[in-house]
Amino acid sequence: MEVESVKVHPIDENLDGDICDIKTPISDGTTIIGIIYGHGVMLACDTRTSSGTLVSNKCSRKINRINENIYVCRSGTSAHSQKVIEIIKHYCLSMKSENRKKGRFHEDEVIQDDVADEDIDIDKINNASNFNNNNGNNLVTKHKYFYEDKFMDCNPLVENVAHITKKLIYANNNFLSCGLIFGGYDKQKKQQLYSVNLNGSIIEKYDYAVSGSGSIYIQSYLQDKYKKYMTKKECFDLILNCVKYAMYNDNSSGGIVRIINITKLFVEEYTVTNTQLYFDY
Repeated sequence: MEVESVKVHPIDENLDGDICDIKTPISDGTTIIGIIYGHGVMLACDTRTSSGTLVSNKCSRKINRINENIYVCRSGTSAHSQKVIEIIKHYCLSMKSENRKKGRFHEDEVIQDDVADEDIDIDKINNASNFNNNNGNNLVTKHKYFYEDKFMDCNPLVENVAHITKKLIYANNNFLSCGLIFGGYDKQKKQQLYSVNLNGSIIEKYDYAVSGSGSIYIQSYLQDKYKKYMTKKECFDLILNCVKYAMYNDNSSGGIVRIINITKLFVEEYTVTNTQLYFDY
């Protein structure tokens, strides 16, 4: 009797690599968005990070402070984007020192220490006021931070920070995988929005910018609902609904919603814990 040879495969070859590979990088498969309105610029994002098919964090922070007047939304590989942000923060500190040497500051004024290198959260700025607004269905928590106006002239320009980041990502795009949306306010160009893509290209946006895996689900909604010179409330409702719709349709987006409002005088952070959508059929 002739017996056919049977090829035996190792057990690990039959397993799904995405599940068993512990070296899968942490990814911010995400929805990040920025919108310019009448008196400022708003940034928003979800909070889910994943490693393959595993949700590694439900409440991560994808909006980070670069300077008191500049914030950034991160997407892509989490480790890459965090390292880029850390480098850009050092550039900002160098720019502050250079601006002070050029006489844009009085010598007796001292620049306060910036956030620690390991702290990628929003730091406490003078005159911070915190309060909760739990009436209604959204369960919104709000924190408000005021600028110190005498230091505004020393702050780096939003445009400069975005272009430095663009050069950094372009020079290392062979192994970097991250996309960023910068939003900020300075005295030269007022509220601004910049999108730095994975390949190192930069686009200045005059209306809105959206990126991440959930962005494809809200592009048409944004084009239909966006209008120039919106009020703060109109912009807040629009950006919140955009992230909610993306979380509803995109498996890589989820958690809660974080929103940053950057204006001429202050920065506000909103945390929306109720992200359910209600449909009338």
